[in-house]
Amino acid sequence: MKQLNLIITSIAMLVGLFVLVSILTEMDGEQTSPQIAEINNDAAEIVQTSNDAPLIKVKSGAALETPNPLGEVTLGDADAPIKVYEYASLTCGHCAAFHNDVLPDLKTQYVDRGLVQFNFRPFPLDPYAMTGAMLVQCVTPKARLAFLETLFKRQMQWVRSDDPLNSLRAYAKQAGMSGENFVMCLQSEGNLTAVRSMYSAAKDELGVESTPTFFVNGEKVAGNIGLEKFKKILDKKLKKMGIDAPEEKESSGL
Repeated sequence: MKQLNLIITSIAMLVGLFVLVSILTEMDGEQTSPQIAEINNDAAEIVQTSNDAPLIKVKSGAALETPNPLGEVTLGDADAPIKVYEYASLTCGHCAAFHNDVLPDLKTQYVDRGLVQFNFRPFPLDPYAMTGAMLVQCVTPKARLAFLETLFKRQMQWVRSDDPLNSLRAYAKQAGMSGENFVMCLQSEGNLTAVRSMYSAAKDELGVESTPTFFVNGEKVAGNIGLEKFKKILDKKLKKMGIDAPEEKESSGL
């Protein structure tokens, strides 16, 4: 909990600094309405605060079955027999390795054939991962998956840059987010609280301690175990359901 509180304090400081810099330098002059993620009321409760700002909390219990209140980031058919939930931090090198080196092959062999659906949920381990997680939820639903993969593919570029926050802003702009929406997204207490709630639910109810952590039809798999081991887990579950394991074919990427 101390780690999470440190994350929240740090992100608040980062947002305040960025707002000041954006005003002084007039980084973006677009006049657009704030782009805030839609809230799934079935997965969250609205809490009214003293300053009338609505805060969103994930309902307790059945953390895997409770949808992301800001909208799931998914890859694959909703009717797929295997559901995989990944809890990841955008600054985690092992998470990037999975998305860049393993997921494309799993997509080709399992997702594209309607056998597996991936659901990506935030488990931010530092302020910049929290910032990225909020931004992923604030781009339009159709752009979320591509934006997520961009942040993993270019992880070393923005994480090690002199100004990671400004790098994230540039990637968000490429994903269609204006400078005003960028600031409004990070200032939203509702968005922040929703991501915090998903973090807490994963940690407290599911025992997530590190990233990436996967749940394959409910079975916990910790770490980037690599393509072959992941395939064995999927094939075993398909076999129990009477479904033949897919034949290998060349990856086409995400």
